[in-house]
Amino acid sequence: MAERGSAGWLESEGITTLDASELAKLVDRTSERELRHHLIGGVRQVALREIFRRMPEYLRPARAAGFDAVISWQITGAGGDGHAIDEYWIHVHDGRCAVHTSPPAPADISIRTDPATLLRIVTGNEDPIVAVLKQRLSVRGDLAQAARLTKLFAVGPT
Repeated sequence: MAERGSAGWLESEGITTLDASELAKLVDRTSERELRHHLIGGVRQVALREIFRRMPEYLRPARAAGFDAVISWQITGAGGDGHAIDEYWIHVHDGRCAVHTSPPAPADISIRTDPATLLRIVTGNEDPIVAVLKQRLSVRGDLAQAARLTKLFAVGPT
């Protein structure tokens, strides 16, 4: 287990082998500065792929009944200049979640954030409402549907 302030666990593809509980503890014990420092380059890509790969596993199908939306996730800080973004799309429909690398349809909701904030939110270490208030996460589109997202997905260790 990493000590507070240590992000050695982010140095390799080890993030793919961690269960949700372990990941949440490690993120909690890692300083914001260390998370931001390590979530660049190849580690960033591994972490983002893993976050979005796991999204369908954390959908709560009963709560997603009747919900139909395409969500565009724009993750800032990609590329050497830090201004480019990585974009992922998820489509929640009929109690299921599908992840796409290109838009399956126009987005109903667009969410923009940095990788450290995203990792803290999906592990339950940061409240998305607080992230919006701190201007570390922005939401555009159907805000009523966006407000339901936190209830549709299990956040943090289950």
